[in-house]
Amino acid sequence: MISILVSLVLVFILQLLFYSWWWIILVPLVIGFFEKDSLTKAAAGNGIGIFLLWFGMSLYQWGNGSEVIAGRIAEVMGANSGFILAFATGIIGFVVAAMAGYAGFSLRKVLIKEYQIT
Repeated sequence: MISILVSLVLVFILQLLFYSWWWIILVPLVIGFFEKDSLTKAAAGNGIGIFLLWFGMSLYQWGNGSEVIAGRIAEVMGANSGFILAFATGIIGFVVAAMAGYAGFSLRKVLIKEYQIT
């Protein structure tokens, strides 16, 4: 639960300050590196946080004047509505952030001695 909130809030703030999408890779990578409990918490926690952020931001944009362009893009992509496009955006964010959290957790296993078999 903590990693979901931390990744959601940090990425939201960083995307507002420095308008770039790749924060969904850096922040979950760092959070995954410092996650000591399990791989599931590192990957799924970050993935869910970014999914909620991107899906929520997509719905917000879709509902506040972007429904025309979202509908046209969804039509080009073969989707029926802008809601499906917003959901697909959230799924892409989930996959990328979950992979970054997994990479951070795995990097910790490689670099920290406490995880190495002696």
